[in-house]
Amino acid sequence: MRLKPQQAGSDPFGTFARLEYVNSTKKAFSLFEHSGDRREDGLAKGFTLIELLVVIAIITILASLLFPSLSRAQSKGRQIACLNNYRQLQICWLLYVDDFNDALPPNATLSSGNREGYIATGETWINGNAWTDTNSVNIERGVLFAYNRSTQIYKCPADRSTVLDMGKIPRSRSVSMNSYMNDHPSLDNRLCWHKLSQINEPSPSQAFVFLDEHENSIENARFTVTQPGVWRWIDFPSARHNNGCVLSFADGHAETWRWLEPNTLEISKRQGFIQGPLGVPGTDRDLIRIHAGVPKIPLR
Repeated sequence: MRLKPQQAGSDPFGTFARLEYVNSTKKAFSLFEHSGDRREDGLAKGFTLIELLVVIAIITILASLLFPSLSRAQSKGRQIACLNNYRQLQICWLLYVDDFNDALPPNATLSSGNREGYIATGETWINGNAWTDTNSVNIERGVLFAYNRSTQIYKCPADRSTVLDMGKIPRSRSVSMNSYMNDHPSLDNRLCWHKLSQINEPSPSQAFVFLDEHENSIENARFTVTQPGVWRWIDFPSARHNNGCVLSFADGHAETWRWLEPNTLEISKRQGFIQGPLGVPGTDRDLIRIHAGVPKIPLR
């Protein structure tokens, strides 16, 4: 067969070249096409049971590695929030002292011998009983509330306790005040400090004011502490923050203390009302630390 000569202005490629080009292009595009039922050659088949179980196992392992880190971060966040709450409360305490010519906020309590009978009196830094109060009214009646009208600063975010331990109404308060901070407001009483200027031994940076009290110990306004050398707790501190609790101090700062004695941690896990548990005679590091924040009485 004889081909006709190529005409001017026509495609510069010959007929065979064009055919070869078209065929090559079709072959190239055919690489991206698939004919027939995809399930027949295994390209679109789903997970087998074994593959699915492997995926689930991998997800479970990753979750087990991730959740403890998230839990620790959440716990740390609550600790920081608690620390901030007590700093705010300590500022209120200092503002009161400044307004009342160096006098400490009153910290008086009535007692009838049982938990619901320990009640903070009127005209005190806080009113009522943290174990029985069903709302924040007694917080709002306290003399410090005017300086910060947030009831949230009176409670540790990690405290999950309820009124009368009945599991229904969350408690409003987890904080108490060192009993040596104007527990007996009469100025001639020598069993506690009455003015900020009296706090010299220990110094304001060592004398604790507010403390996060254990949910099975708290009731009235005060946190009662024995004298140095008496190896017994009266009221008991919380251990909600990595086996420790938050305290604020008379100079305005706040800290988190982690308890060291196995005996302290054992007491913190007890059920029921915690009052007067024994410490470790002669060597209790946690009681020694608490005792360093209170005065020796009678005051000189």
